[in-house]
Amino acid sequence: MSTAARRDAIVGGEPAPTEAQVFFLENDAGVCSATLIAPRTLVTAAHCVGPGLRLALNPPRVDGWDGGPYAIVKQLTYAQATDGGVADLALVLLDRAPDTSPKPWAWWGPSPAIQSPVRHVGYGRSEQSAPGERRAVTTAVVGAVVNRTQGMVLVSGDLGKGICFGDSGGAAFVPTDGGERLVAVHSFITTDCGAGVSSSVLLAPYRRFIERWLVENEGPDCARDGRCVASCEVEDPDCRCGADGVCTSWCAEGDDPDCPGECRVDGVCMPRSACPRGDGDCIADAEPCLSAGQCVGGACITDPQNPIRYCSQPCSASQPCPETMSCDSARSLCIVKQLPVVAEGAPCSSAVKCATGTVCTDVANEKRCLRTCSSQAQCLAGTRCRFGVINVCMPMAAITLDAGPQWEGPLAPVGCASAPGALWWVLTLYGVGLGRRRR
Repeated sequence: MSTAARRDAIVGGEPAPTEAQVFFLENDAGVCSATLIAPRTLVTAAHCVGPGLRLALNPPRVDGWDGGPYAIVKQLTYAQATDGGVADLALVLLDRAPDTSPKPWAWWGPSPAIQSPVRHVGYGRSEQSAPGERRAVTTAVVGAVVNRTQGMVLVSGDLGKGICFGDSGGAAFVPTDGGERLVAVHSFITTDCGAGVSSSVLLAPYRRFIERWLVENEGPDCARDGRCVASCEVEDPDCRCGADGVCTSWCAEGDDPDCPGECRVDGVCMPRSACPRGDGDCIADAEPCLSAGQCVGGACITDPQNPIRYCSQPCSASQPCPETMSCDSARSLCIVKQLPVVAEGAPCSSAVKCATGTVCTDVANEKRCLRTCSSQAQCLAGTRCRFGVINVCMPMAAITLDAGPQWEGPLAPVGCASAPGALWWVLTLYGVGLGRRRR
């Protein structure tokens, strides 16, 4: 995605006046955002930098602000640092340190879990304001993919919420036990703004790119940068996990520079034979996953009954599946054991799966698989389309006639003429319709 003329901003969000670590960038193409991760260092998207990058600001609103801007004195893209490596990331050095504390960034993994919250922050035009206001919105993690032009990408969003053109380079924050951290940088969208698909490049897989920059351009810091600072409020991870020639299991996430590099948390699971102490990236079979690289068995899949992806492994006659899974012969992959499928109208519970087009619904004192509907025309005789969170064809209540017997079914007589008769007009006049009005 390029920073095109459109400057739409965070969709479905609200002003974020206190997020001073998130900066506004101006370049020849338009507007971008960035996040302060060290005293003078901003991380942003690679497509936001270049010869036309002029200045950085961090007020709540850019228009009418009379403070001086920060000049850009150095910039570097991931591709430049790695001779063509693929990741939509760049680092920018300011001429001086802003009067705000840098935002901690997630130099470890694994990626955030599916459905966990992620908070997006960026500048630009929104539904309520002109360009230049910093805004934020919280959405949910959908998954992660490896994009051939952007790198390892975190996908998130909810309908009516997410990032848009002009938010490129902005922040994707996630909560952790140690406080909120920057986990990814806004990169692109794959559908219309607000359609629920926001893609941001993860930082952890490219941490060495960032760490090398920090060593070259910033002083020692309490974050992970290969240099021990003894005066940190929270212990600097470099102090006990520095390059001292000893591979130790004490270090957070197994991240010791003296241990085999592939065993560190980098978004890729290595077999135990290569990592005797284990690899923090590895996710067991049947557990939720974001990408195949995290799975011990090398596959991250869905199945007809489980739309959220989980880890799997190949299977065959000689390579059986774990006890909780079965072999899908069509794919030669293990899938979570499928529940028995029951037909429309049958009793249902957590031990069965309703047939396609039906949903398990409370009916009186039991649960049954009822047909979903969008209009009465889709329901069978004796049922009525009940509109709610999920529309279902609900059985109509039994009617006791004067003579005593029970009868279930529609009130309209079978075989009515196409033109409404006198009875229909009488019923309509007195507000008694042939079916309940939609609410």
